[in-house]
Amino acid sequence: MRYAKLAGLSVALLFSTVSGLAHAQVVKPSYLEFESRDQSFDAPLGGLSAGPTVIYGGGGSVASVVKSFEGISQYDVASFGRNFIPPDTIGAVGKTQYMELVNGGMAVFDKATGARTMIQSDVAFWSAAGKTGTNGDQRVMYNAAADKWIALSFGASLGDIQIAVSDTGNAAGTWKSTQFTGFSGLNAVADYPTLAMDKNAVYIGTNNFGGPTQSFKGTTLNVIPIGDLFGALGPSAAAVKQFNTPYTGGSGDDYTRGYAIQGVNSSTAGPNGKIITVSLIDSALQRYDVLNAGTAGATLTATGANIGASYGANSLARQPYTTGTGPTRVVDTLDDRISASAYEVNGKIYSVHTVTETGSGRTSVRVDVINSTTNAIIDEFDIGAPGYDYYQGSIAVNSLGQVVVGFDRSGTSLVDGKITVMARTFNTSGLGHLYQTGSDLVLRVSDTDSYHNGSAFGSPAAGRQRWGDYSAVSLDPMDSSKFWLIGEFAREFNAPAFGHPGGSGFSRWGTYIAEIGMSPVGVPEPSTWAMTILGLGLVGSAMRRRRAIAQA
Repeated sequence: MRYAKLAGLSVALLFSTVSGLAHAQVVKPSYLEFESRDQSFDAPLGGLSAGPTVIYGGGGSVASVVKSFEGISQYDVASFGRNFIPPDTIGAVGKTQYMELVNGGMAVFDKATGARTMIQSDVAFWSAAGKTGTNGDQRVMYNAAADKWIALSFGASLGDIQIAVSDTGNAAGTWKSTQFTGFSGLNAVADYPTLAMDKNAVYIGTNNFGGPTQSFKGTTLNVIPIGDLFGALGPSAAAVKQFNTPYTGGSGDDYTRGYAIQGVNSSTAGPNGKIITVSLIDSALQRYDVLNAGTAGATLTATGANIGASYGANSLARQPYTTGTGPTRVVDTLDDRISASAYEVNGKIYSVHTVTETGSGRTSVRVDVINSTTNAIIDEFDIGAPGYDYYQGSIAVNSLGQVVVGFDRSGTSLVDGKITVMARTFNTSGLGHLYQTGSDLVLRVSDTDSYHNGSAFGSPAAGRQRWGDYSAVSLDPMDSSKFWLIGEFAREFNAPAFGHPGGSGFSRWGTYIAEIGMSPVGVPEPSTWAMTILGLGLVGSAMRRRRAIAQA
């Protein structure tokens, strides 16, 4: 079945409606992700204690939660007068620090202890870097080769993308910035900017909205020479190469470049960049390359045929909902876009996104391993289980093929159905298949079982229940066996019964950071692969795809 992802802007809470098409197509909803503001807040509550270290073994390897701690919360950003929903949960690890940059705030943590050493509003961060404002949709990464950080967000105008680069490896130090027009015109929004890097260029994809109703206008892939951003004189976007794919309400070229375009992070030398995205009209992945990336002569290859198994439109996620009233299925899991970073390692592209397996009625995190040359699916499976929803996944992989996937899970279970930040770890076999290394890691369980941001405690949820819009896993530049994960959980209600006298009564989000260690392991030889996967119960005979069943 063919779908079109289109969106309009709803004024109330900025949740979205779907535009109609003149031609006969079934519409799959997608959204303008510009964040809503909630101006009701209290002073921050005291921080929560970090979870215990938990070690799981299996598959000949060990994964451990080395340390974990709370990141920025909605109470923090509200104290700056920057009370956004959702946080756009993002962070990255450097040599000695972990940096978090969300809608409303920026914080730096000591990597060795987890102690927060700096926090400020996002406006203050961008002002110090030389920009006059920001409207959210933050991203941040660390470039180990340059020993510098890179961050981006909307500019003061929603059509602009601003980029900041640190002067040194100290995220709490000085930064310089640059800016370019991502999309222009009436009510222009260069929405949902993505961020990726390789040795040639930095890649930023945007979904473009504009016009009287801020309707979907197409997509843009922006490619900037990496030396222009990490050079000694500070960042410059003057040489940005923009590949625009306008949406005109028709078909054909309108749909060839996908939605929420993601560059693929890679340390592999070579002249070309790699792109992975989801189709605008089909429930499938798409792949193409940027030839001579980072040069004035950069061009795009044709988009290959759709790859991967199809799936249905995503449903809302469930919660137990025992401390409020209303339906259990309210949390917005977003659509099937690739919302988190993708990585190329040893000729394979690893990515995750949220899907609903056809007929299942529940969301899962789909993991794909793709041959970066032929675009053939090497491995594909869903992290999911009956009775639960899995969403907002992210992934990172090291040179040994060790993989960490982070995600949120929730369900109707009164025992373990609260929204929970979790991780699953894998190793890559000689054939490129992933096998799970142990039990799922439970990192942070939400403080409430009925998160909702459109109404007060005890009232039914109202409006679009924004969550995410992304999470992140990053690889420690000082030790490739260490992975750093950040995800969103639900804090306590901002209400007197939860320690907030005079509070608004509304839900509050929090973010959580964990360092996960992976021990060196042997990878099964091809001759033992079949026995390994059958022993783990991850595949059936003669199946092209595997299904990874989540452990409760």
